[in-house]
Amino acid sequence: MSDEMRTMLLSFKVDVYKRVITGEKIYEYRKVFPDELVVAYLYVSAPVKAITGIMKLNNKTSIESWKDKYSYDDKALTRIDEYLVHHKYAMEITEFQETNRIPLEQLRDEMPGFVVPQMYYYIENSELLKYLGKKLQPIGEKIVHDFSDISSDLICKH
Repeated sequence: MSDEMRTMLLSFKVDVYKRVITGEKIYEYRKVFPDELVVAYLYVSAPVKAITGIMKLNNKTSIESWKDKYSYDDKALTRIDEYLVHHKYAMEITEFQETNRIPLEQLRDEMPGFVVPQMYYYIENSELLKYLGKKLQPIGEKIVHDFSDISSDLICKH
């Protein structure tokens, strides 16, 4: 595992974000992801339209590799095949911290040129990252996931 880290603004739909907040969602699935540890600032789409959380993603895994690991579970294999239609990798959501919301209107007003991510984009060494560092405050308890014992019913869940 590399010591390197990427920082991104990652877009979520409201229903997916709700599963992150409850701790139900423990993996992020994408077609493309970096190999490094990721710190992701979360932009939640309409109707929320705000940045409202930070997560750490780690241990990029090929979803295809789970076919061997969970070969004993036919339901899991079916879910894996369904996910492989639109996704190639899973990353563990090792930590999630909800924050105060910075609404899209405020972002556009205070950060001219702000762009809503379609999927994600990197924000290392950016004015946006400095801005988020000043404006975001944690709310509630941090959610930490332990991936030492992942059963087949926890992967590729909708």
